[in-house]
Amino acid sequence: MEPSEQQQAVRAVAQRFVEIAPAGWARLVGNWEATRVDGRVNLNYVTLGVVDLQDRWGAGQFDFDERLYDLVVELHEAMAADGDRWTVLDLEVDADGAFRTSFGYGQPKRSLGIEDEESMGRFQDYLATWVAEHGERPQR
Repeated sequence: MEPSEQQQAVRAVAQRFVEIAPAGWARLVGNWEATRVDGRVNLNYVTLGVVDLQDRWGAGQFDFDERLYDLVVELHEAMAADGDRWTVLDLEVDADGAFRTSFGYGQPKRSLGIEDEESMGRFQDYLATWVAEHGERPQR
C-alpha cells in the first residue's frame, strides 16, 4: 500500500469516527486489535469520546458501527497486502481536525485476555487523564 493510499484509508476511518461521534465531542479515541480466524480479520475494539458537558467533561464508549468496523478491516487488509500486518491500531481525533495514529505489531493483549495499562487501563482512566491535562471544566 502506497503511503498516500494508507493516509487516505486512515482519513476514511477518522472521518467515519467523526460522523458517529456524540454532540460536543472534544476528542475521539479508538483502539482496534486485529486477529485472524479462519482467514478473516476479527477486531476487538475500544472506541470512546471525551465530551464537553458544559459544566464538566464526560467520556464514554461508543456503540458498534458496522461501517467504521469495515473501514478498519479494509485498512488492515490493504496494509497486510504489503506484508505489514498490524495487530493494534490506535487513533485519536481532536475536534480541531488533528488526528494521530500508531500501529503495533506485537501480541494484541486485550484479545488474549491480558488487561493491563496498555490494553485497558489507559482507556478506563482516560477521562481522569484528560481532566488533569485540560482542567475540570471546558474552557469558554
